[in-house]
Amino acid sequence: MTLGAGLQVHLLSVNTSDTALRLRDQGKAGQHNAWNRVLDVPRRSQMIYPGGGEVWCSPTSVSMLLGFWNRPVPVPVAAAATFDQAYDGYGNWSFNTAYAGGQGLQAYVTRLGSLRDAEVFVQRSIPLAVSIRFQAGELPGAPLSWSNGHLLVLAGFDARGNPVVNDPAAPSDATVKRTYPRAVFERLWLNHAGGMAYVMAPRP
Repeated sequence: MTLGAGLQVHLLSVNTSDTALRLRDQGKAGQHNAWNRVLDVPRRSQMIYPGGGEVWCSPTSVSMLLGFWNRPVPVPVAAAATFDQAYDGYGNWSFNTAYAGGQGLQAYVTRLGSLRDAEVFVQRSIPLAVSIRFQAGELPGAPLSWSNGHLLVLAGFDARGNPVVNDPAAPSDATVKRTYPRAVFERLWLNHAGGMAYVMAPRP
């Protein structure tokens, strides 16, 4: 589709959610052939940027995914480009995927039913950005004690099927890589955002 002033639409996507089905597939058996596989996603911390980095989890995750696809964008640049004035924040899912689309990727927001569904993307070498919410003590090993909504990158799975993530809330780039318990992480992801994920990959 071609618009005025040289603008083009490469992808139009629609996503819906049925909260009654949100946890239907929780605990679904994983695909073992997707385990013990971790994609080499650049590790970037949002916390090393003073004056706003603490709320940059979404653009930092986008920056990591863009870097994985050889489109390096500094975190502050991604943050400036994804700020939503009406929302007064950086976590507008559509803004973040639209920005990635402007960087030459096919990008959209979707919802998955379980980590088993996410394993399909990892098998195809596609990391995902996902959103979780957790209370104090709910997520062992997390750099945040709690969060009402936090974006991070699912890079793969360890040999036991536990998700291996790049958590941008880590205090440094070197400490971004984390492994979280599968059942706990899946519940926090499905219950908060219904399995929401940013999918970003080169256009076909």
